[in-house]
Amino acid sequence: MLASGRSLYGYAFITLLACGGSREHALQVPQPVSNVQAVVSVTTDRQTYTTGDVIELTLELQNNSDQPLVLDFSTGQRYDFAILRTPADTVWSWSEERMFTQMLGQETVQPNQVLVYREQVSPQLPAGTLTIVGRIVAQDQTLMASAVISYSYARKGGRTRSPLTPLH
Repeated sequence: MLASGRSLYGYAFITLLACGGSREHALQVPQPVSNVQAVVSVTTDRQTYTTGDVIELTLELQNNSDQPLVLDFSTGQRYDFAILRTPADTVWSWSEERMFTQMLGQETVQPNQVLVYREQVSPQLPAGTLTIVGRIVAQDQTLMASAVISYSYARKGGRTRSPLTPLH
């Protein structure tokens, strides 16, 4: 899906810079991601959530070059979202309980276009500050970005509590 526009919350960028190359060819051949400039971002609809809230996740890849950007995939999976408590502690993954076709595929992002993947999720999460990582799972590429959210438990009556506050 191609779109433009961005959320203001949880905006993160990773820029992959052009590595140079010859422009002697008369035809413009799509280049692998490592040879073009791309910006990857992950956004959420808010920064603070409580139990039961739906989290709207958006992963975008902007092709800022003058050449098509070609992404090769080894399965039907194109992206993934994960929520981490620490870099070594993944508490939720979008793809964890999914199955994907075992088929090679390809996506091409034209110059100045944006490839967008969106999900609405409501996972059970631990309270605290969590990192959302969005990743485009193209072969031989590192296309990821992250955003930080705060998550707390809802208490009866609409108030929130920390995980150490007992319910009475």
